[in-house]
Amino acid sequence: MKKENASIIKKEIGRRLKWFREAIGKTQTQLAEELQVYQSTITNMEVGKTFPSMKYLHYFHHTYGLNTNWLLSNIGEIFVAVEEHTSLAASLLECHVPKKDAMYEKYAELIDLMQVSEVEQIILAKLVELKVFAREEINQFRESRKEKEKVKVNL
Repeated sequence: MKKENASIIKKEIGRRLKWFREAIGKTQTQLAEELQVYQSTITNMEVGKTFPSMKYLHYFHHTYGLNTNWLLSNIGEIFVAVEEHTSLAASLLECHVPKKDAMYEKYAELIDLMQVSEVEQIILAKLVELKVFAREEINQFRESRKEKEKVKVNL
């Protein structure tokens, strides 16, 4: 992505972030106090100088129902019901990662936070599945390499 395009995107996201802040009835100072940051941090995000961190996006989503898909891509409404998206994310994720997997909650939270479309959720789930497969392949490769080294040592 060209630097000019990235700058335009950050400014658009900043503009939507300002709309969001105004929609929840907060001043920059009030929001900064709530997030325990300097007011200039909020200003920098709103003018497109910096991008809001994932921590802030997560907070806005879970505290105020901000539709992060709207914030990042201007798709959908400014606010969403968190439950609507979480259940879909969980159902798609369960097809590829068992709930007992240590990373299940982190993947589900990531999908929920991203507020991605169903197609993108399926892609993410496939990537997770590929990661699990790759990890198994790497472990098998390491085991076979250890066995070959043992044979060489015994010779």
